[in-house]
Amino acid sequence: MRTKKSILNIVTSFAAQLVIILLGFISRRVLIYNVGVQYLGIHGLMTNILTVFSLAESGIGVAIGYALYKPLAENDVEQIKSLMRFFKYTYGALAIGTVVIGMAFYPLLPFFLKDNTTQDANIVYLMFLFSSVVSYLWVYKTTLNSSDQNKYLYTIANTITQIAVLVFKVLILYFTQNYILYLSIDIGTTIVKNLIFCHIVDKRYPYLKDKNVQKLDPAIRKGLFKNIKALFFGKVGYIVSQCSDNLVISSLVSVTAVGMYSNYTTLISSVSGFVTTFSSGVTASMGNLIASDTKERAYEVYKRIDFINYWLYTFSAICLFCLIEPFVAIWLGQDFVLTKGILFLTVVTYYLKGINSGIDIAKNAAGLYYPDRFVPMMEALLNMGISIVMARQYGIAGVLFGTLISFLVFSFWTKPYFVYRDVFSVSFKKYVVWEGQKIVLSVLIALATWYAVSLVALSNMLLSFCLKAILSLVMSNGLLVLVYFKTEEFRYIRGLADSAVNRIRKRNKGGRK
Repeated sequence: MRTKKSILNIVTSFAAQLVIILLGFISRRVLIYNVGVQYLGIHGLMTNILTVFSLAESGIGVAIGYALYKPLAENDVEQIKSLMRFFKYTYGALAIGTVVIGMAFYPLLPFFLKDNTTQDANIVYLMFLFSSVVSYLWVYKTTLNSSDQNKYLYTIANTITQIAVLVFKVLILYFTQNYILYLSIDIGTTIVKNLIFCHIVDKRYPYLKDKNVQKLDPAIRKGLFKNIKALFFGKVGYIVSQCSDNLVISSLVSVTAVGMYSNYTTLISSVSGFVTTFSSGVTASMGNLIASDTKERAYEVYKRIDFINYWLYTFSAICLFCLIEPFVAIWLGQDFVLTKGILFLTVVTYYLKGINSGIDIAKNAAGLYYPDRFVPMMEALLNMGISIVMARQYGIAGVLFGTLISFLVFSFWTKPYFVYRDVFSVSFKKYVVWEGQKIVLSVLIALATWYAVSLVALSNMLLSFCLKAILSLVMSNGLLVLVYFKTEEFRYIRGLADSAVNRIRKRNKGGRK
């Protein structure tokens, strides 16, 4: 059942991601050419500011997921009801706190809008704040559904509405050139979508409406607060580290620079969205496994998940490095292509954080939040320091350099150290050797692929891009197969693929009969 639900979650997420990304590219192009790149920068900046405000929520969402794994696995309805009531009231308090913090920040907004010439940035900020606050009213129900390994239900409902909304927004933007109206539609439809999904969750879990709810056990409440506090420190550092890039760029370089760079991050995020559908699809199953099986079995499954994760991030990073520049030139025009240094730093950071995310799956699934709770804070402070100093001379590239160095100094090695020690009881040296070998091979495969792709230079940009895409995809994956063909992890993946093919064949034969 765990495998079946993981596959269902992954397949629906992949399909949904593909459709939404294609429409998103169209929407972004229309946005740039109808209201200007500066609005892109403002959009990215407001998103980051509101993400920082979500620090109040930091830790609670993850703690919910972990706390629900065991009662859901044991079908402990009373425990689920108690937890959900606790989370409902907690998120209500957080919504009020976000309003207070958001309004207190409002007078400081002009400081982060260097070279801004738009007249309605303040209105945009208030609209983003409203959207963020309203989202707190429903997020706990979404988490219940995902923890029960039913994420595909939300994905299907979310995809249908997002397709309709994206098409409508593009038409509005194209015909009116009104960004405020565009954003209003986005916020309004998001609210309607969440209301519909909450109704679906209430139908699926009717006991959530029960008024007879027991108080949460003091021991469980104490454990929850311990995890939430640990997660808070960790998430503060993580969010500040992630969001500081755009904040530094917008205040020290320009809002337009944020918009230009956001085209690259959109492409990275789109590809990452495909890859993380795998990890998000298996995290709940991994949590279920850790809660109900041995450390040895959990480590065995982790290594398989980590290998698949590594494979996906390796070939996707190689493809991004080879294809981002020609894609942006075709999509938006040559003027939107940034320097090679920015491309290199962006893709390397994506790759290293990506291969490290296999550890995050095990860490979150096991609820291991306390040992490294201060590490992200230290990483964020180092990131901010380097980025501010470097941005004055090197612009966007200096900010990205700070992000990469701070990650390598802290999170890149501390998270696997604690997971191997506390979750699997395995020597950290095994991880160093295992991961080191993979990184070296990735670099060699990347260099070979990049050299081969660089030889393709046709006058027709579209045809040249298609050939480069095929070559980078085939060569990177082909070399990975050549290197790992005889490993146990690859044999496991091939076994899964063979089983899936056999099931499809049997189904087709049964249908013909």
